[in-house]
Amino acid sequence: MSPKVTQAYKEEKKAVILEGALHCFTEKGFQATTMDDIVRHLGISKGAIYSYFASKEEMYIQMADDKMNAMLENSTETFKSMPSAADQIRYMYNRFRSQSLAELRKWIAFHLEFMLYAARQPQLTQRWNEYADKALVFIKEIMDGGKLTGEFRSDLDSAAASRLFWSIRDGLALHYMLSGEEADYKRTIDDMESMMFRYIMG
Repeated sequence: MSPKVTQAYKEEKKAVILEGALHCFTEKGFQATTMDDIVRHLGISKGAIYSYFASKEEMYIQMADDKMNAMLENSTETFKSMPSAADQIRYMYNRFRSQSLAELRKWIAFHLEFMLYAARQPQLTQRWNEYADKALVFIKEIMDGGKLTGEFRSDLDSAAASRLFWSIRDGLALHYMLSGEEADYKRTIDDMESMMFRYIMG
């Protein structure tokens, strides 16, 4: 009788596979990376990988979801002691500032290549939209809370403000993807934050 595999073991194994896949994706690019590349990097059988993930696309989606869910959970926990909606928005900008430009470039390249790949495949586009909607809803709820407390202007379109929040962030990431200095990047985040507050507070 083979030993029983615990859920904890499965989660640990999945995490190891995802870490190896991320290394390959960032080194070689998502589209150029094959399952054989991931197998060679990890030194395990292809069957072992397929027992957890059916494809590299599934690996990407799991990575993106894990990163998003961790951000949402950590932020939500922090917000329990931070009732002000304005402070919650400031906290998000502080998170942006705490991410180095090198780290940002790694992740934006990772996401951008997958987005271009997924744009031609409706099922992947749908999965991407489900992922992105989590971030939009998260910021929209902060905006709604700020309207209720009177911190933000009463006529604010919370959904539009949420989309603007992330669009400016993504645009900034693309602007600094290939060039720019860390200090300039941080100052631009400060400007982005000031601009957003002028918009939401009127």
